[in-house]
Amino acid sequence: MCGRFNVTDSPVVIALMDSLGFDTTGLKSHFYQDDLLNIAPTEEVMVAVQEELKNFFRGMRWWLTPGWAPEPTAKYNMFNAKAETIETSKAFKTSFQRRRAIIPASGFIEWKLENGVKQPYYIKPESGRCFFGGIWDIWSKGDVYLESCAIITTEASPSLQALHHRMPVLLTPDQFNAWLNADTPLVDIRPMLAPRELTNWVYYPLSRAVNNVRTKSRQAVEPADSPKLLTDK
Repeated sequence: MCGRFNVTDSPVVIALMDSLGFDTTGLKSHFYQDDLLNIAPTEEVMVAVQEELKNFFRGMRWWLTPGWAPEPTAKYNMFNAKAETIETSKAFKTSFQRRRAIIPASGFIEWKLENGVKQPYYIKPESGRCFFGGIWDIWSKGDVYLESCAIITTEASPSLQALHHRMPVLLTPDQFNAWLNADTPLVDIRPMLAPRELTNWVYYPLSRAVNNVRTKSRQAVEPADSPKLLTDK
């Protein structure tokens, strides 16, 4: 699963998406002012989507509520969607076919059981930025309107398996248009769901303060030990 991630340079990410042709005017002001250092499910995240062949970059709730759902609920885990079952899942298949999304990140956090204690590890590209493949949907009832998303996960690449058995689907900018376009045949989308080898990615342990979703300071990303390349294992 991918249950926590961050964006340590929000203004730079917004400028990048703007330069790639995404309309960023719908973003709330706090995204320009604050870095998102410990993002947890149900919180608002920045998401790139396409509607009527126009690209937009705006905030959404990270916990998918399908448009057909009676009400938004946290009864079921809807912040991740498994790549292996996404095409057959009632909750996710329609969004996967019609409403794919991109969620920018600086890195993600996974926990490993060590000596009976879950130790958080931060996993990030040395370049400082990555892009998760996701899905989104719109739910509305009366005057209530909710846009929400989920991150797609896949089997971990070999270099990550010692830390965790799952990883987010990772996209590259040259895949953005095909991924977002609802007319792209699924036969062309499926290869993008495969695990990506994490070349030039690093990992390091974090303070357990990050376990608390209320920890939003730089303490949430400060290394508790020296970073290592994932291939060092």
